[in-house]
Amino acid sequence: MPRNLEHDMLATPTPGDEARQRFILAMKNHLGGQLRPQLRKVYDAQAKPGYTVRAGHEPDDTASIAEALYDNNIYQAWSSLYRAAQERMWSSVKAPLDRERSALEQNYAGYAKAPKGSLELSDEVEAPEAIKKVDIHLQPGGYTLDEGPRDIMAGALYEAGGRLYSQGVGVGTIESKAECVMRFVKEWAPDFHPTRILDMACSAGSSSVPYALAFPDAEVHGIDIGAGLLRYAHARAEALGAKVHFHQASVEKTGFEDQSFDLVVSHNAMHEMSVETQQRMMTEAYRLLKPGGICIHQDVPLRFEKLDPVMQVIHGWDQNFNGEPFWSAYGTNDCQAMLKHAGFSEENIFVGPFEQIDQSFSWFLAAGRKE
Repeated sequence: MPRNLEHDMLATPTPGDEARQRFILAMKNHLGGQLRPQLRKVYDAQAKPGYTVRAGHEPDDTASIAEALYDNNIYQAWSSLYRAAQERMWSSVKAPLDRERSALEQNYAGYAKAPKGSLELSDEVEAPEAIKKVDIHLQPGGYTLDEGPRDIMAGALYEAGGRLYSQGVGVGTIESKAECVMRFVKEWAPDFHPTRILDMACSAGSSSVPYALAFPDAEVHGIDIGAGLLRYAHARAEALGAKVHFHQASVEKTGFEDQSFDLVVSHNAMHEMSVETQQRMMTEAYRLLKPGGICIHQDVPLRFEKLDPVMQVIHGWDQNFNGEPFWSAYGTNDCQAMLKHAGFSEENIFVGPFEQIDQSFSWFLAAGRKE
């Protein structure tokens, strides 16, 4: 099942929209795939010598390496273009959503009348300040955008931006993130058959739905802190005929009973959280699991220990310029230690890369099975 499923909660781009989006994809791929690796050469040939002349010594830590790069004209030009490409990616997907917003909200209202699943929102759930005050990866309004009781724009933007991004880099177009995790589970624990599943930090629900479709007899739940994300996730699941129960709740304190789930997952969520929140999410997952249950936290393959200090700065661009306040916190975390601290025994932990079925991309997984 491809990630980019068609449904009636999607806006329809005009030929002009599509042309603009193709241009943005080409620009982002060139800047990220072709030019970004060349920044190491720029550092060695220009930024490092320039800093050494100014400071009287070579850059000797990531702070001074960053200072050297940030003062370089070529790096500044690349950074400005990359930021502009990200901003234009969002404007290119937002335009058709703005045009069709009223129709999409009507679709949401229609699905709410006789749902297969359910939606439970709460005014008592408070998003962390770091999430509220930042447009995460420059998404307009961020994850907590909420402009009224029928507003679905946070989720609509999230999916539209993700679809465009995945088309450009080929991530998840053959196998969705959730399907990749399910394949891992089948290989890691072939005896495992979940009947109650929780998707933590589910955002627009694109990773919740595959579980409902793959396990039609299972009870599937998704939680997130954003009401606008969840309204869209609910309507999207209904549009795809999937029965999912969505709740506005924190990954740190979900409100579910002890030992009430067989499988607890998260997808691309750790890099949006502080290390403290990541740890509390894993501890909460352990609490929620039945004996023999499995938790899997999947995310991008960003591991700073595999990069030298110069490449850490180059790949740390997202934290400073792309609305990713916890990028470094994720890239330097210790998932093995966090899973052990949560309660999982070392022999029941997997931490490392896992490739998509077509071997086009390798995700990072942190998994534990409860004894």
